[in-house]
Amino acid sequence: MRVRRIFVDAELDPGGSIDLPSDTVNYLRNVLRLRDGQPLEVFNGRGLRASATLSLGRREATVAIESVTESPGEAVVPITLMAALAKGEKMELVIQKAVELGVTTIAPVETERSVLELKGNRAEKRLVRWRQIMINACEQCGRDILPTIEPIRSLAESLAATDVPVRLVLDPRAERPMTDLRELPRPEGVALLVGPEGGLTEEEVARADEQGFRALTLGPRILRAETAAITGVAVLQYQWGDLG
Repeated sequence: MRVRRIFVDAELDPGGSIDLPSDTVNYLRNVLRLRDGQPLEVFNGRGLRASATLSLGRREATVAIESVTESPGEAVVPITLMAALAKGEKMELVIQKAVELGVTTIAPVETERSVLELKGNRAEKRLVRWRQIMINACEQCGRDILPTIEPIRSLAESLAATDVPVRLVLDPRAERPMTDLRELPRPEGVALLVGPEGGLTEEEVARADEQGFRALTLGPRILRAETAAITGVAVLQYQWGDLG
């Protein structure tokens, strides 16, 4: 039987016990239908995983930590995905698949054609939601380190905050394809900027170029924003990472 993985925001000490929050208890009991005494694998998002045993009461639950091991590894090249804000499920899909593909940082970006505007309390609630999606994706794909999700920023702020060695922007109008990356040695980090539905404006691409971003295209077809983001990350992982 498959051993389920769950996230716990706690230190993992062999022989220790961790009380689980109510939402996790509800998930284990009513969604996964687990029973008292079943084995689990737990991870704390900071690079450790542990074998554990579930102790499930009527309203509460704990996990008894057994052996603890370090994560088998993260992506070879840290990838920052600068994703333009998209509506509901589209943004959530991008975040979920980016985590599964090994992205280390997700930077939500407001652009001129973004159809979603998030400010104040709405932005904070959405960031909480996105973090939970990241946790669920890590549980599913076996990652032990939670990616970082940055605050929602304007494009200008996000461009200025990016200081990784290789910076790329996807633009269907670009003359050079992503296969040109074969000419570059493996970098210490890469940032990928992907526009919203309707794409980045010419002015926004020019602004990115001024900040050292190289414009590349994924080919002759115009892809949806979420498809472009996922495909772009997959190409980077195939070229420089652990996808192969």
